[in-house]
Amino acid sequence: MEKFKKRTLKSEDFRPEDNGIRIDKLLTIIEDSPYFNQILEYFDIDSKNEELIEIKGANTLFTVIKSLNRQYKKVDLISNLKDIHFNYSDGFSINFSDLSADAYFDEYDKEVISAKPIHSGERDFFSNVYDIEKYADKLISKGYGDILDQNLELLKSKEEHIRKYRLLHDVEEDSFYLRAIVSEGRYYNYDNSITLVIALLKLYFETKVSGIHYRLDSCEFNESFIRIFFKTSEQKELAGVGYLENTLQVSNDEIKREALRFSNVCSILFKDSEDNNKSIFIKPKDIKSKVLSIPHGTGPDKAFKKLEEFAKSKEIFQRMYEEIKSISKIKDHNQILHLVRTKIENSTTEDIKRSREDLKKILLKDIKSTTQLLETFSKLMLLEGLEIDAKEYLRYLIYEALIDRK
Repeated sequence: MEKFKKRTLKSEDFRPEDNGIRIDKLLTIIEDSPYFNQILEYFDIDSKNEELIEIKGANTLFTVIKSLNRQYKKVDLISNLKDIHFNYSDGFSINFSDLSADAYFDEYDKEVISAKPIHSGERDFFSNVYDIEKYADKLISKGYGDILDQNLELLKSKEEHIRKYRLLHDVEEDSFYLRAIVSEGRYYNYDNSITLVIALLKLYFETKVSGIHYRLDSCEFNESFIRIFFKTSEQKELAGVGYLENTLQVSNDEIKREALRFSNVCSILFKDSEDNNKSIFIKPKDIKSKVLSIPHGTGPDKAFKKLEEFAKSKEIFQRMYEEIKSISKIKDHNQILHLVRTKIENSTTEDIKRSREDLKKILLKDIKSTTQLLETFSKLMLLEGLEIDAKEYLRYLIYEALIDRK
């Protein structure tokens, strides 16, 4: 569904007057969070702190996330399968007829809501009903809703089946969507707003201690996912190529196990064939780039203490530099190009498959230098219509080809 697709906020989208955000204003985005006081305590601040976090674009991103929060309210509804029915009138949706488990619906004027599955919502629902996702998907696609309904009623008669459903309420359209099934046990909702606040505060105080400066480069996001790229003032020379710039990625997926993650990615800065300054993000596998991660199952006291692991970022950047500096010695540039082309050809990733032929056309070149190679890879990332998940896949792929030669 188009309105739930991941979007990108780039530096050229920042408001001209946006030179950062005051701490007191930033904190308003989490003032209703159950973790508000723990965050104040960890950073040793109060909610009236007027210091300015001088990261250009921070105020623009704050406004974007706050707007999403206003439009989409997240509700974790506990429901028995006996109170669920299927609806096929406008595609496939799921009706919930007992809303009493969540106070959100106390003032709501309908007794039944219909939620259309988005993202992996449909797959999650049926995999939690005795792993019938493939069977159910086939029945729905064939229009055999009556058979699926019979299966549902039979399952209801066997035993209690209670789950917690993450619903999104689009308050502007008064429509509901099933996002996923979340854990009924230890689930701590470190959401996009929490991620933004922690990222900006952590970098603000790190700058005070280390003197390293951070600037917001871009952000990829939707209503329950965020990936923010902060470039730093740390650079190392790549002989004959340009510079390696340390870049911090702060990401969060409200549904997946690792809710909040800090990772090192790198930007290679170089000049293209027309002597223009260019840069390209590349990224090793998570095991090499991970600075710290906070799972949804980790309570706030322990979670915020994990932020102390941020100190590893400098060490990880140095290790990555030792690997990446080898690109200065690449001799067979067309072999690297061939590796990338082959991986794209053989990829089973849906987002790559959709753009496969256009990506391969960009790689039909005779490359003579490392900077030409980087310029070509940069054009891959800038391909019009390329999905955000495809770009993330290419970051890994290009790193692997350039550094590991595989």
